[in-house]
Amino acid sequence: MKTKVMLLVLVLFMMMGSVVAFAAPKINTFERPARGSAYNLSQWGLDGWSAPWDLGMSTRTWIDGYNFNHSGGQSLRVFYPQGQIDPQNSGAQAPFTVTPGQEYYLSYWVRFSSDFSWGTTEHAGKLGLGLAGGAACSGGQECTGYNGFSSRMIWRAGGQAAIYYYHMDDAGQYGDYAVLKNNGADIIYPKGSWVNIVQRLKVNTVTGGNANPDGEIQIWYNGVSAANITGLRFVRNTDLVDKAYFSSFFGGATSAFAPQNDSYVWYDDLKVSTNRSEICELAVGGCYNRTFQAESYSSMSGVMTETTPDTGGGQDVGGIDSQDWIAFSNVNIPTAGTYLVEYRIASPNNNGKLSLDINSGGTVLGEINIPNTGSWSSYQTVSHQVQIPAGTYQFGLYAVTGGFDINWWKITKLY
Repeated sequence: MKTKVMLLVLVLFMMMGSVVAFAAPKINTFERPARGSAYNLSQWGLDGWSAPWDLGMSTRTWIDGYNFNHSGGQSLRVFYPQGQIDPQNSGAQAPFTVTPGQEYYLSYWVRFSSDFSWGTTEHAGKLGLGLAGGAACSGGQECTGYNGFSSRMIWRAGGQAAIYYYHMDDAGQYGDYAVLKNNGADIIYPKGSWVNIVQRLKVNTVTGGNANPDGEIQIWYNGVSAANITGLRFVRNTDLVDKAYFSSFFGGATSAFAPQNDSYVWYDDLKVSTNRSEICELAVGGCYNRTFQAESYSSMSGVMTETTPDTGGGQDVGGIDSQDWIAFSNVNIPTAGTYLVEYRIASPNNNGKLSLDINSGGTVLGEINIPNTGSWSSYQTVSHQVQIPAGTYQFGLYAVTGGFDINWWKITKLY
């Protein structure tokens, strides 16, 4: 009997060892903070991101709820003043902590201002989120295998896109870089439009204090593989990826790298995960999303349709009083997950509240407060995150408290 019990324990132990443990993903859509406010480190913390220090977050970031966003109604805008370089004076920087892991993926959407300056006579700058571990070797340091590693996106002359990484076998004093390619051609960051960047970093293994050359970095640009670097040695100790390194500034070591005019970069939909399946930007067809015109409901109670003053024209649903609703049948959700649900609304009233449900109200997915947008003709996009199981459903939008109009609503999978 004891032998059987011991065998069962051994089998269970082996089964447990074969299970891959995934850290909980981090995500930031910048929907919670008040638009028009700085997004300082304490605000990051309220959204689940913590860092021991920062540069520029309090003075050069801004929650944009007025101009540009990739999803929802808001994004993060970072400011790069004319003539300024380094993170003390340009952009922003913070080493956000993540659960230590051998392999991580990160994804974000980025948009350069339409008049973005790539530099003066020299051209280079750090962009968005990177991955790092340990002491995050960078800044011209020699990477010994004991002082960490870093891997960050950069721009070069003319907006050439590249990955810039510090590892034990750097060719020179500074890190190495690889230009992103699409069918053999250099990728150039566009101005004035959103693009997606995904990075994967796998830390090398270590045997007897020796670094094995099996570390990897891979980059995808708009869902297509753009760089794949193998044979890397990052560490000879136990350091793992433990930082999602927000590092976005001009430089370079001299003012020749500074922008010739005030420039801006917008960021949205940041994701960091140990699980590739949670980066839906890498799925075939990208992240599932579907937009519904409010007047295209399949059934309703108590509402009316009318010509909308919102951008794009068409009709909206108005006359929404408390307990009114609209429903949309045969909506297919292909995979379970966390979804961002957006509503394009207008209201001169306070205290509106909308509930989203499936199965004729049998399952409430979430509720959202509807703000006073100023008038019936002043539209604003509001959003919340909900968990939706896979399946085909009737979705209902129910006015817990009425007094608002809806032009459209949208579902987008986050992870």
